[in-house]
Amino acid sequence: MSPSGLPDIPKINLSFPLVPLAVKAFEYTKEHTSETLYNHTARTAYWALILAKKLPQFANIDVEVAVVLSILHDVGMATDKGMLKKELRFEVDGANIARTWLTGQLAEEGGGWDAHRVQLLWDAIALHTTPSIALHKQPEVALMLMATMADLSGPNFQGGGLITLDEYKEVVRVFPVVELGVANTKATMCGLCRDRTEASFDTLASEFGRRFGVDGQGGGKDEYEKEREQAIGGLVDQIIKGVGYVEQLGKEIAQEASQ
Repeated sequence: MSPSGLPDIPKINLSFPLVPLAVKAFEYTKEHTSETLYNHTARTAYWALILAKKLPQFANIDVEVAVVLSILHDVGMATDKGMLKKELRFEVDGANIARTWLTGQLAEEGGGWDAHRVQLLWDAIALHTTPSIALHKQPEVALMLMATMADLSGPNFQGGGLITLDEYKEVVRVFPVVELGVANTKATMCGLCRDRTEASFDTLASEFGRRFGVDGQGGGKDEYEKEREQAIGGLVDQIIKGVGYVEQLGKEIAQEASQ
């Protein structure tokens, strides 16, 4: 491992860019997340670089932004629960934490990122589990989501070919897969349903809660589904009631105008 912790991997012709902020981001992520997560986020940065070389839509990405936001993308799952705001979905919490850290670093170092780059970081982290939006935003945001999914799929990503077996093996040799399996993934995603219940209802995590309960093993499944249905159903009722009211009000205003 290089002193930066983010080494080149010559066997697959990958040179990690000289981005001091990425090194600091990795140090920050290692300090505040588990080995499972900080290795995952580091690998995500490498997949981002690999995908950017292979896919023409990412040929002109802002490389510094791409690697920094990749490394920071899961700080919403910090081991220090005091850092977290459980009323927020973890992606938004993480985006806020990352932005706060970044702006602090920029203040110390005298800038270097404009408002657009900071917003890219926030958007990419907040949307990294929402492909229906992220894939239609700026290339850095779309790449973040794809690189995250690449780490969860390995050489099978998008049917195979984009991440080769050799590339996967070499990156994993540097940043080993630690407890990133089916049971751990269930426990992590279902834990979001347990710990951030209301904030989880409209997220990817909610489907885990509905299928596997709040402990990943079926516990609390029915209770979670009931709470979710009440919350989502209440929102539907609120919308129907609201549009019914303004519809009637519009008719009254039109009638008054015609008199």
